[in-house]
Amino acid sequence: MADSTGPLELPDGAPDAQADYAGKPILPAEESKHSVVPGAEAAQQKVIKALSQTDTTVRRINTLLSTSGGQESVLASINYSSHALHHLLFSAPSVALRNHLRLLLWQRFNRKHATASSEIKASAPSSSPLLALSSLMSETRYNLRLFGLIPLWVWGSAVLKAPPSDPVLRAVAFLQVFVNVVYQALENVAYLASKNIVPKSFVERRGGINKWYLWSTRAWLGHVLLEFVRLGRETVLRKAKYQELEKIKVEEDDKTALAAVLQQDEVRRQEIRAFRKSLVNNLAWAPLCIHWSVEQGIGVPPSLTGFISFIAGAWGLYDRWQATAQV
Repeated sequence: MADSTGPLELPDGAPDAQADYAGKPILPAEESKHSVVPGAEAAQQKVIKALSQTDTTVRRINTLLSTSGGQESVLASINYSSHALHHLLFSAPSVALRNHLRLLLWQRFNRKHATASSEIKASAPSSSPLLALSSLMSETRYNLRLFGLIPLWVWGSAVLKAPPSDPVLRAVAFLQVFVNVVYQALENVAYLASKNIVPKSFVERRGGINKWYLWSTRAWLGHVLLEFVRLGRETVLRKAKYQELEKIKVEEDDKTALAAVLQQDEVRRQEIRAFRKSLVNNLAWAPLCIHWSVEQGIGVPPSLTGFISFIAGAWGLYDRWQATAQV
């Protein structure tokens, strides 16, 4: 075995080939038998590992889609990201870059068209596969939200049975339940009327479909504004609570009490993270809700609505995806 090519590498636990073949010439068939098989085993292990990783990913996706919240997060992300990507691909910088690359290619392979190609311009089409995908996801979400009054009933029942002890948070909770019911009911009627399920005459006599959608969005805006009030009030209460804990941490020598304080510190970190997550969500939705609540809008360009909407839900999707690793 010992020659200028070096020793043959074998998997761990394999017999010592150098002892078995000491003093014997190695034939080509014998060499292939001891080199190809370990290679095949390594390739098989890679395939098994890849399949295992794919299986794990698919299981996590299945877990994510098994809940209504997970489905909404995924559908919304596809809805908004495809809309944003469409406008990004047909934005002025992207079009200029594509034209520049096309010009370089034509100069390289077809010089006689170089001058003409530099004058090519592109504009965002009114339809594309990405916009079609965005529209499909939006339509699917509308259909699923037809059942949205059911979880709102459950939420309202829970608030009624166990309202927050703080009077401000209690008022906010009841108002949020109310405006969300108004939002969902108005949207459902408008959507069903647009599909000729609810008589259009019923809606037209009361302002028309667009008006119903407009007031539905205004109710949603009410929820967003109330959410700012909730976050502000919870911040005040949280600061007061943890100021007391800081005093205990300084004055208390008992190890059990100190452990409880440290546990509260972890809870505090989770509360702050939840606060930041909700704040980012509402800061993204607020300008869009205001824009959609005004008949002529407030000037938010359509090319940005998908991107801002995606930002609003990105953190929530990330947390839901991370949670699937624990299942």
